[in-house]
Amino acid sequence: MDDIEKDMTKYSDEELMVLVCERNSRALKVLYDRYGKSVFNFILRYTNNREISEDLLQETFTRSWFASHTFNPAKGTYKAWLFTIGINVTRNEMVKKRYSYHYVDLENFISDDENTSAQNDEPIENFLEHSDIKDMISKALEQLNPFLKEVVILKHYQGMKFSEIAEITNTPEGTLKARFHNALIQLKRLLQKGTF
Repeated sequence: MDDIEKDMTKYSDEELMVLVCERNSRALKVLYDRYGKSVFNFILRYTNNREISEDLLQETFTRSWFASHTFNPAKGTYKAWLFTIGINVTRNEMVKKRYSYHYVDLENFISDDENTSAQNDEPIENFLEHSDIKDMISKALEQLNPFLKEVVILKHYQGMKFSEIAEITNTPEGTLKARFHNALIQLKRLLQKGTF
């Protein structure tokens, strides 16, 4: 890494984006190094396919390069702007006919015993942390509606706040909180029933 690039690692996202607008590819590389892994992990959890995720990561940064003039720090952070591009690229890819999904609606899980959650003292969010069932959780996550899956990935796996997710997805925080809660209920019931 040369001295100029070392100095660029100290630049803010906004300063780097000014350079990207001037077609400075080193500035984009610094942003890629800063956010590439997070964006890739999001896309990988969303698609559950490494090859597709690698392609979509490249597409995300390519679009950010060509759309750099549209970034406005007064409207939000670079991270939110980049994740918005990543989500849109991923959503567009996943609606193509070659990828089929079988989503499960919450109504399909109305149990005979409505007190299932009450019987289990463990907070509903904690089940995502069980290492022995991570593969099962990944498969169950695939069953969720895309909007529910997105909020779980961004909130739990990316560690974002609801306010950040609201900025990225242009969705009210209350709606996101309801989606997250519903997603956790669906995931827990999927895992309890082994229906995936």
